[in-house]
Amino acid sequence: MSGTILLDVTRMAAWRWIGRPPTGLDRVCEAYARHFAPEALAVLQIAGHARVLDRRRSARLFDAFEAPAGAFRRNCARLLGSPQRNHSVGGDAVYLNVGHSGFDREAHWHSLAGLAAKRVYLLHDLIPIAHPELTTAHKTARHRGRVRKALARADGIVANSQATADGLARFAQSQGVPPPPILAAPIAARSLPQVNRTSTGRPYFLCIGTIEPRKNHALLLRVWSRLIERMGHEAPQLVIAGKRGASASAILSALEGDGRLRDIVTVRSGLSDSDLGTLLAGARALVFPTLAEGFGLPVAEALQAGVPAIASDLPALREVGQGIPALLDPADETAWVETIGTYCGQSADRDRQLAAMAQFRATTWADHFASVEEWLAKLPARRLDRREGGSAMRTPMGDSTQDRAWQC
Repeated sequence: MSGTILLDVTRMAAWRWIGRPPTGLDRVCEAYARHFAPEALAVLQIAGHARVLDRRRSARLFDAFEAPAGAFRRNCARLLGSPQRNHSVGGDAVYLNVGHSGFDREAHWHSLAGLAAKRVYLLHDLIPIAHPELTTAHKTARHRGRVRKALARADGIVANSQATADGLARFAQSQGVPPPPILAAPIAARSLPQVNRTSTGRPYFLCIGTIEPRKNHALLLRVWSRLIERMGHEAPQLVIAGKRGASASAILSALEGDGRLRDIVTVRSGLSDSDLGTLLAGARALVFPTLAEGFGLPVAEALQAGVPAIASDLPALREVGQGIPALLDPADETAWVETIGTYCGQSADRDRQLAAMAQFRATTWADHFASVEEWLAKLPARRLDRREGGSAMRTPMGDSTQDRAWQC
């Protein structure tokens, strides 16, 4: 596509700064950085103000993302330490924010008002808005601010799935806000290392995802308690692979307090892609009883690796699964017990999934970016530069060099 991409890397800089492992959303940011870095200008937000780096500094920042956390902090501090005017761009430029970074803030929109660039945002889900009970009031308020402001002021929105795009359109209608053009562009799953399946004496199932209430690990612990009661020593093992998220202590305490579960349920954090690929290859199935998803990367990763999936019956997972997974009500504990129990041995439904794997077509990043770039090339600029009530946004960008606090 023609025109300069102004890629907002605020979220990437924030998690690289503190050295934490990437989430699924972070991996999308990484993919965008890899794809656009050769020609893009980097954008960093500090206290909400967007700062466009010139080509030399942008290239140095993209290179710095490959360095260890300590080296990244030093390199980034040097990049931001010297004064620089906001780099000028042509009128065919596109500001692209794929990390949910900062656009709930008025300062963000004020700072973009002086850029002659189309403003495009990638939305990963509407979970905090549709399911406020699964998060905090603060996160719900921030995400509602992001989505409302993007609907009112963005030139275009990319959704990571048709399910997210549909939810966004419904929300816009409920708010009485005419939406900008919306593109549903499914993202790509990791290609985990392919290894030969190994046969162990005891079957196991794998759950991939951050340990938090939304992922519904509590249901899995209840299911495994019932499997132990029913099958005794023949009950399958469960491996939970994921970092400990907010409110993980309740799940971990429940597991630690039950000696029967401790014997067959294992929590693994900080796994490499190679380790995860090996675990996935040997599993009877992925189990994914999540309560809400915008996409569902673990299901795509499992099917891409040829591993059956037992997952929640949600719009995003129907879309990702392409009719292959066993989809269950995430509140129907008995259905999960019965299905997992049958998957321990010879199972007609598991055999159905394995036979259907040949028809699974995983989205690639090449597919995603081809769709996005074609759409961006045709996207008209709305040039609203206005508040939601209609008044003009003409406040100039303030001096952000004093404030180094990352705002994602």
